[in-house]
Amino acid sequence: MRKHLNKQTGKTSNRANIYGTSGNIILFLLLASFLFLPACSNHEKRSAGTVLDDQTLEYEVINNIYSYEGFGEDDHIKVEVHQGLVLLAGETVSEENRLMATKLAEAPKLTRRVINDLTVGERAGFGAKANNSWLTTKVNSVLLKENLLPGNDASRIKVVSSQHTVYLMGLFTHEEGDAIAEVVRNIGGVKKVVKVFDYTD
Repeated sequence: MRKHLNKQTGKTSNRANIYGTSGNIILFLLLASFLFLPACSNHEKRSAGTVLDDQTLEYEVINNIYSYEGFGEDDHIKVEVHQGLVLLAGETVSEENRLMATKLAEAPKLTRRVINDLTVGERAGFGAKANNSWLTTKVNSVLLKENLLPGNDASRIKVVSSQHTVYLMGLFTHEEGDAIAEVVRNIGGVKKVVKVFDYTD
C-alpha cells in the first residue's frame, strides 16, 4: 500500500496503486488472448512466446539506437519486428548512421535478420507522418474488405508505411503473400510495396 499526501489537509492516506493493478490485469488479458487465438485458427500464426520475443526485441533495438550518441532528434527511425526479423524504415542524417543502425539492430541475440530501408535525408515533418498513418489505415481497411485470408484474419498482416512505401510483414504462403502485395500495389497513394514475409511453404 502506498501513502499519498492530501495537499489540502496535509494528512497522508493509504490508497492502492490502481495503476499497477490495472497494468497487471491488462498484461494478463493480453497474454490470455495470445494463448487463446492460435487455438481458434487453422492457419499458422506466431505463438504467444514469439509475439513476446518480438516485442522484447523491438524495445531492445529501439533502445540500442536511441542510446547511441550518434542518433538524435534529427533521426526518425521506425523499428518493426516479426519472427525475429527487424525492419528499419524512416530517415536518418547520414550514411554512417544508416550503417550503424544495422549493426545496433543485429546486436541482440533474438535478431534473426535485419532489413534496413532507411533513407539518408531530412527527417519527415508532421504532414508526412500524418500521411504515413493515413496510408497504413487505408491499406488495412482495403485488406480487411478484400478478405484475402482464411477467416478474414487481417491481424496476420503487419502494415508499415513510410514516404509512400508500404512494408508488409507476416507469416504466409507464397500465394497469400503475392495476393496481398498485388492488392496493396494498386491502392491509391502507394508508390512502392516491400514484402517482408516469412513463408510457410
